[in-house]
Amino acid sequence: MVCYFALKRASLWVLLLRLLLVGAATGLRVNIVSPGFFSWRDSTSLSQLAPGILTGLDAIRRTYPQFNWTSEMLSTERLTDCPSLRDNIQYELSKWYYTKKYDGDEVLTVIITPGCFEVRLLNELAAAWDVLLITSMDYAEEMGNRNVYPSHVTTSPLSPENGIVYCALFAKMNWTKLYLLHDSSSTSYFIFQMTLLPSSLPKNCPIQLTSQRFASAAWNASQQLQLILQDFNSKSRVMLYLGNPFGLRKILIEAVKFNLLAGEHVFMALTPYDSPALFGNFTWQNDDSEDELMRLAYRAVLLIARADVRGPWYSSAAVRHLVPQWDQLTREKYDGPLPRPNLLLTALAAGHTAVELMAKAVYKSNPGGWVGRPPGGKLLADQLRNQSFDLQIGHVYILPQGQLDRENIASCFDFESGHFKTCLTSTSDKATARFLWKRVANVTWFDHNDFPFDEPKCGFDGHRDTDDCRRKDIHFRNVAIFASIIVMITLLIVIMGTRRQVRRQQIKHSTWWIVEFNTFAQKVNG
Repeated sequence: MVCYFALKRASLWVLLLRLLLVGAATGLRVNIVSPGFFSWRDSTSLSQLAPGILTGLDAIRRTYPQFNWTSEMLSTERLTDCPSLRDNIQYELSKWYYTKKYDGDEVLTVIITPGCFEVRLLNELAAAWDVLLITSMDYAEEMGNRNVYPSHVTTSPLSPENGIVYCALFAKMNWTKLYLLHDSSSTSYFIFQMTLLPSSLPKNCPIQLTSQRFASAAWNASQQLQLILQDFNSKSRVMLYLGNPFGLRKILIEAVKFNLLAGEHVFMALTPYDSPALFGNFTWQNDDSEDELMRLAYRAVLLIARADVRGPWYSSAAVRHLVPQWDQLTREKYDGPLPRPNLLLTALAAGHTAVELMAKAVYKSNPGGWVGRPPGGKLLADQLRNQSFDLQIGHVYILPQGQLDRENIASCFDFESGHFKTCLTSTSDKATARFLWKRVANVTWFDHNDFPFDEPKCGFDGHRDTDDCRRKDIHFRNVAIFASIIVMITLLIVIMGTRRQVRRQQIKHSTWWIVEFNTFAQKVNG
């Protein structure tokens, strides 16, 4: 009986302590600061993030009412675009942190921002302050190094880095030779990727990389491409093009002249996500005389999309429910035109997801709030890594390196319909953290049911040491010897005939002075 009352008394004390903690937590504040710039022309701007932040706040306020969730946008005259962010972010954010940051242990500061050229500099501050940093569009390639990036997580639909994506794709295809061609006339995204791709390839990736560039807007673009395509044909059969659709069209027009569109060559193109406003539209249709030629040429194109906006995640009821809210917030609070739906989904959904994940981390680290010092950024980031979450916006998984797991797609061109169709998709193996590609449809590559090799069967010089190639080499050698003999015999006959004809002419002209006797006698007798 004594034990019963003791247990009951202990239970009451535990209940009272929980009530006190919850009561204390109601005054605890979590403040999101978002440094950046406003611009409807850039998907990494606050214009594309802010509505997602607001819908995310609305979701977590209903789920976790014991916390006071707030946010503020940090945009100054020094922060106007990506280069200015890189040059000024540490000064502007440090000034805010040390002068305007809310003092006291009741306020937890979190940084949620799209990220542009300044991610590494942002991370230096977040790591030094032990503040959680979530970027919604950009990220760092080395995020798996927790000593350097202890509190950085990303919800970018473009993670992981392109080098990992392409290395895994090449492994699936058994390709090792890649010809990388960048159009310097394209948008800044492709300039950035041309710089990062070689360094983002895993160290154990067996790709032999050849890099070239041209300017599709230059007056001599065709002459540039003729030399490049000859070089490409001598080194690989797989080209990765980094640029807008206009440049790809020029490449294919020149490739026709070199007979590179017969099914033995692959022209890969990259689009981060379906956004004609930013990256153009990869299509054979341009309403000109070359459309039908391009329809044939596009059979040699393999289109890689980093975010499948037509896939089940972006097409879910939860995301569709948010689109009208983003539309209304965009028009009412930020007085800007609604971006194209595909751009809206990738940028704003990433911002909303970042807010929900942040709230999950705060709650997991301190379910009843905190007494004393708020949880640090490293602790919060650790609550998210290698974890799956069922958010209001949908199910997500954060990889061990702190990046969002998202499906990539590779699309093959269907000649009959004139459209691209998904033939390969990618996923991350959660057990091994490896990035894998798998086929989801039968491939019809010209007259074959598989993709071509990355080099000719008998090598670029035609002398590979295999039985088939040796037989082919011997056959060609015999044909060449036979042809040479025929040519030599023909040449000899021609030479002998010519010499005989010349000899006749020489004899005829060397006796012109001899007078025949009969002719002379007739003239004398007459």
